[in-house]
Amino acid sequence: MKSYLRAVGAHLGNLSRTDRLLALEGLEAQLGELLEAHMDPVEALGAPEDYAGELLDALASDVPADEPHLRVLGLPVETRGPVSAKVRSRTWNPESSRLVVPRLLGVGWTLNLGALAVRLRLIRPDDATSEVLDQVPERTVRAAQLAPLLTAGAAAGALALTWKRMPDRVASRFDILGRQNRTSSKLSMLGSLALGIVPALWAVRRQASVEDRLVSAASATTLAAVSASVVAASILSARQPRGRWGLLVPTGLILGVTASLGVIVLPLRAGLRRAWRNAKVTSDRAERER
Repeated sequence: MKSYLRAVGAHLGNLSRTDRLLALEGLEAQLGELLEAHMDPVEALGAPEDYAGELLDALASDVPADEPHLRVLGLPVETRGPVSAKVRSRTWNPESSRLVVPRLLGVGWTLNLGALAVRLRLIRPDDATSEVLDQVPERTVRAAQLAPLLTAGAAAGALALTWKRMPDRVASRFDILGRQNRTSSKLSMLGSLALGIVPALWAVRRQASVEDRLVSAASATTLAAVSASVVAASILSARQPRGRWGLLVPTGLILGVTASLGVIVLPLRAGLRRAWRNAKVTSDRAERER
């Protein structure tokens, strides 16, 4: 196993030190799994030079899919929105090292969860292949799709329980310290709630590919978490106006991004485990037939 690791490292050329360490650490963990499964790394991964070549090709892709055609003062402007699968794919592109990509709708940028997962060493750049995605259990995909719906449902339930006791005007904006500095009609909370419910309902469709279903669920999870945090901040501010409930909103964003990573990475790892098991069965069958 160590000789295979050294051989791959020797073929990584002028790869940066950071990318080299990430690649070899991911490979070392993968080789450990193969060792436990009593599998030959050459049979499972191919020759070291071929594996290194595929890895270099994956890391060389540094442009997010389908860049926006418009820019204003240097800022990317996206008009197509998340209904486009190519636009949605920006938020999950582990083959790209760019952490920040043009957002799905409007002006500015958003996170590339794929690059973030690679930086956090949750996956390798070449883990999210079609072969691995095909091995993700359907029940796991369905569970991932339900994550934003459960979050949005919890926010809707909380709002329904407190609606009659809410004042006619509620906090709609907060300052940097989390204190409310603007109010609006409590009907505006329905708009905040819709920010989470509509994407969550849309994300549960089944006709798309596994990757697109997971990417849609991840995006919807972030929006549902932000929506729930805004609703919670407005409800709590109505009860204690002097509280710093606005801090729930950035907290909700952080939790949403974390949950979105889980929505994609956990099913992907389930697909990887199944792929390894299938490869081991095939290898054992071939050994018996010799």
